Amino acid sequence: MKQSIATIISRVFDPFIMLAVVIVVLLSHTRVFIPAFISIVIIPFALFFIAWKTKLVSDWDITDRSQRPMLFWSLTAIEIINIVVFRLWFLIPMIIAFAVFSLITHFWKISGHAFANALATGILISRFGWHWWPVLFIVPLVVWSRVVRKNHTLPQVIAGALFAWTVVFIFL
Repeated sequence: MKQSIATIISRVFDPFIMLAVVIVVLLSHTRVFIPAFISIVIIPFALFFIAWKTKLVSDWDITDRSQRPMLFWSLTAIEIINIVVFRLWFLIPMIIAFAVFSLITHFWKISGHAFANALATGILISRFGWHWWPVLFIVPLVVWSRVVRKNHTLPQVIAGALFAWTVVFIFL
């Protein structure tokens, strides 16, 4: 039962879903929202889905750490192109965070779920104020699910969350 709940939490708070939340929050007021959302969220999701279906990555969670850098650097490159094309310069800190995250994956299996959820909750609170503090409960829930599922160790999920919150604190 605990394993099933952890799997549901991992899927509901998947990094692609949280990326979508972040992009909606940050771009919904812009003229480029729809094309940018398609380029920043939908296309990378489709490419990842294809990589998963064609076995370029072993599984949805990319448990094989050696497969992570290629995918993460590809996604980072796509997002850099999107920033330039749509002139979304305010997203540069997010790209820097993705690039550093990609660099870390060469050496350590830091948690992308914890990173994405901490980044999303940090951005929501910085954008809408501290009365949104309850969203912070998402992060320990995701941390718990990733450890219970044995996708990561406790240090890997804590590092993912702390890294994202540090980025939010420094840049936002």
